[in-house]
Amino acid sequence: MAENYEYHCVAGPTVISVKKQEDLSKAVLAFEGIINKEAADGWEYVGIDEFQTSEPQGCLGMGTPKMTVLKMLVFKRHRA
Repeated sequence: MAENYEYHCVAGPTVISVKKQEDLSKAVLAFEGIINKEAADGWEYVGIDEFQTSEPQGCLGMGTPKMTVLKMLVFKRHRA
């Protein structure tokens, strides 16, 4: 019998400025904090996915769309 899971997605940080080596550690800690918070609520980290959004620009939305890449952390847990 296949196990039944429910899934939960959380948006990752949208912008992390990395100018120095120490900033890289801060970027990693931002994701680690999200994973640990969700784990405390019983969610198991599955992976990270990425997707793009398109936002119209300019007068009446006729300009070149602004593309934004977002990170989504995926978690699962057994259904109750």
